[in-house]
Amino acid sequence: MATITLRALPGHHEQEPGYASTATVIEVLGTCLGQTRAEAKTLDQVRALVKTFGEGVAAEHPDKSFMVSVGVAKGSRKPAGFDAANQRDGLGELAWMRTVTKANRGNPGLAA
Repeated sequence: MATITLRALPGHHEQEPGYASTATVIEVLGTCLGQTRAEAKTLDQVRALVKTFGEGVAAEHPDKSFMVSVGVAKGSRKPAGFDAANQRDGLGELAWMRTVTKANRGNPGLAA
């Protein structure tokens, strides 16, 4: 069983007008919108924790764009496949990130 730490970090996807690709901007040193710890054995349990936590943060901060940072406490055994899933948004951690155009950078909570 792993102790999972979840943190909601403000951020957004930034898109240059006329280009299809986006850049991800995370405020790592910014204000954390929420944090919690929970236990999980499987990736499905971790995904459920991320979804429930993210929905709660979104309800408390409906005007904010954020990602959920997922970590495993030191000494805990990671669920099988955790590293691969965590590297490619396989846990749903980017579900609350909004996309903004560079022209709207001063207001990253607004959709493009």
